[in-house]
Amino acid sequence: MDKIDLLTCIPDPLSIEEDVFEFWVTGYTVEHTVENRLKTDITIGSYDRVVVDIDTRDQFQTFELLEGLLKKPQSFRPSPVANVPNGGDNLIQLYYSLDPEVARELVGKGRKITAKFRKDLDSIYEKTGIPLKSVLRQYDNIRRIYREVDEKEGKVAVNIQRYYGLSQSLCQQYAAIIFLLDNRIDVSPRKLPSLRYPALVKCVTVIMSEWGDGVSDMGVDRSFLKELHSLKDRISDAVLQTVFSHVNEVMRVAHPEFPKSLCIEAKRVLTRLMGIGYSLLHTKDFTDIFVDLDEFVVSPWCTTGLSPHHLEITLATALSSYSSIAPTKGLTPTLSTFEKYLRTISTCLLVMTNSRNNHHIG
Repeated sequence: MDKIDLLTCIPDPLSIEEDVFEFWVTGYTVEHTVENRLKTDITIGSYDRVVVDIDTRDQFQTFELLEGLLKKPQSFRPSPVANVPNGGDNLIQLYYSLDPEVARELVGKGRKITAKFRKDLDSIYEKTGIPLKSVLRQYDNIRRIYREVDEKEGKVAVNIQRYYGLSQSLCQQYAAIIFLLDNRIDVSPRKLPSLRYPALVKCVTVIMSEWGDGVSDMGVDRSFLKELHSLKDRISDAVLQTVFSHVNEVMRVAHPEFPKSLCIEAKRVLTRLMGIGYSLLHTKDFTDIFVDLDEFVVSPWCTTGLSPHHLEITLATALSSYSSIAPTKGLTPTLSTFEKYLRTISTCLLVMTNSRNNHHIG
């Protein structure tokens, strides 16, 4: 038998550097990345620029090859030919990271993410200054995750974690974004310039948690909205006046240091909140929930000079007052609906008010 010589080549494992990967994810060019590596990385600062340029280009080419796997995190596993730090988890978190400015603009469009959405990405790049490649990545990731979890039962954030293995914070962000876009809720930056992205996520997260339909928190429990709408006929003006009077008395005794104008503003706020709650059954009014809260409650409150703390005490007192009065008026069956509504809305109002104050300070 003839002897056959075989040449076996065993390459060194491919090394992936997370700091370079982050530049790539952010959408920076090779040239920009090389400049930053030479300036900030003391381990390579002494290397010739050509060497750093070649290494950076090799890294970028590797990331392009890995991107297909990153789109399917469950398939992204450490490979014997690649030295992937931390089993690749850090790369996945970075690839699915969201820029607050970009995410805020995306949800501000107020419609579902379809292929037609792409034409708006240039304007987002121009407004935020985030590289277009990064804007496109974030848009594609949102759309991909939406398709994965759409119509699946259970909590959206839990399903995202199951299929993509993202951090709790990222799962909550994607869930909130999907909820806003799927329900076409109007959070236009033009109408709500002071409602920042972190505040918006907090508000949406509490609404999804408290008002979910029990199957998937991408939808709102319609039976709850119907019960809330029915309160308009079940809670008379006389009962509301009793609640207002009770709130005033409690505030006067418990917080004599508060300005007298607070009682007047408290009645206005509670009246407007009940009006907003009654109307949420209608799709158009539900999509305008944040715009209405800002226009009829947050904005007027902030112009009075009263603080978020004053608002917090007012809402908590109103909730306590109604809980005390309802049983004496034969309204015990309405308690759970009223409390569920006001507790959730109170959280949103406090978050929105603080966001507005911080916006003006900034």
